[in-house]
Amino acid sequence: MNEEKVSVNGVDIQIEDHGGAGQVIVFIHHGGSNLRMWDPVIPFFKDNYRCLALDLRGHGKSDAPITGYHIDDMACDVAGILDALDIEQVHVVGSSIGAEVGLSLAAQFPSRMRSLVAEGALSSEYGPYGIRDAESFEQDEALRSRLAESKGTLEKTYESREALMEEKSAFYKNNGLWNPAVEASLAYGIVEDDAGHFRDAWRKHARDAYMESYFNCRFEDYYAQITCPILMLPDAEDAADEKLFDIMTRLCHLAKACEIVRVPGAMHPFGWILDPAPMAQAVLDFFNRLS
Repeated sequence: MNEEKVSVNGVDIQIEDHGGAGQVIVFIHHGGSNLRMWDPVIPFFKDNYRCLALDLRGHGKSDAPITGYHIDDMACDVAGILDALDIEQVHVVGSSIGAEVGLSLAAQFPSRMRSLVAEGALSSEYGPYGIRDAESFEQDEALRSRLAESKGTLEKTYESREALMEEKSAFYKNNGLWNPAVEASLAYGIVEDDAGHFRDAWRKHARDAYMESYFNCRFEDYYAQITCPILMLPDAEDAADEKLFDIMTRLCHLAKACEIVRVPGAMHPFGWILDPAPMAQAVLDFFNRLS
């Protein structure tokens, strides 16, 4: 395995290239996570594919600039990595934000994509493919107020890595989401600043900037542009929700080639790290159908 930082668009992006022969798969993590989340997943693929995982800007060991957190910006980061590594085409497997970035990559750079696996980006927030009652983010005063309040809070720092790890792990342990892979991912996602304090690697300014753009994204505009095959992997609860499944189905119909597969017990976005086998098998079956 090769670990390195790749400079793209003025930002250093951390990657892990697991090597291997065959077509390339790029694994893109969910918001607040990092490339470590794919450690339980990559063993299912590495014998037949070249597996590449990365930390999105503002996450893990990648740089956290002040700007550039629209999914289109982060998709350009991924395209830049492919250029730097001289990789022509890839499959993208994305979870949550990772799926959104993959969606943008497929829309902006269709010639680079073999396929997209989207465990996320399965509904917009507003509009005809949206889940919210308000017409738009601008008209959703309650949500805008909550986001403004959150943006006004200070970023937390901790005196020790252990103190931050204890707080980060409490949510996962209390909700039955704990295993060694989760622990490794959480530990990887702690950074020390120049003053010797410890912070979450998903910096607050990065979260705030992403959220500002996210609620105005209309994923239908992306699906309508995509020509590569798409596999949608909904959360088991979302797949059972009639309204949400209808939105997914209508989004799927916008793309040139798209299918929805229900993985029993799938949990967004933790299924990959808690129970990777059925998620990985769904992707492998999809790849086999492409062949």
